[in-house]
Amino acid sequence: MEAAIRIADREGLDALSMRRTAAELGVGVMSQYRHVPDKEALIDLVVETLFAAHPLPVHGTDGWRADLELSARCEWEIYRAHPWLALIVAGTTRPPLAASLMAYTDWRMSAVADHGLAIPEMLQVAVAVSTAVQGCALTLARATSAAEDEAWLASRQTAVTAVFASRDLPLISQFGAAEFQAVTPQNMFEFMLRCTLDGIKVTLEDRRAR
Repeated sequence: MEAAIRIADREGLDALSMRRTAAELGVGVMSQYRHVPDKEALIDLVVETLFAAHPLPVHGTDGWRADLELSARCEWEIYRAHPWLALIVAGTTRPPLAASLMAYTDWRMSAVADHGLAIPEMLQVAVAVSTAVQGCALTLARATSAAEDEAWLASRQTAVTAVFASRDLPLISQFGAAEFQAVTPQNMFEFMLRCTLDGIKVTLEDRRAR
């Protein structure tokens, strides 16, 4: 799987294929099919390999919030190292079959298992955390460099000015560097994680009050 990961890291997800991986390994395509039946299985194994390399630890003693935050940051670091991975995990309605990825969901569910939630509610908590992480990771996967962003904005300046002139946009028209910096993938990850954990806190407090 290391060969497939190297290809995706260098050339992006679109470059990943059975044929390309076989070439990277210096073997024939048919010989690879004896070990991996198709591209879907290859992708499942890639996801399994990457998440298995970052297992979550034993739950800590600082409570559910610290645990869920830890799991979110661990997952985020995987996407930072391999941005294209988010396109596989989050950019599809058919998530990969990878036990190590499922382990993140199970771990998050167990972090709130002692708070009176039913299993469907525990799953909602786990998915809420993963959605916050993966949503920002999708942006990371599609992000360009700051220089490219600036060049794009400069090339669109006339169109941007026209849009501002055609509508009453008193706040958006004040946008500058600080506003664009506020919504970088990293800053949005921090914001989304905090909001998600705050929402889970309200849910757990409501459950205790019943």
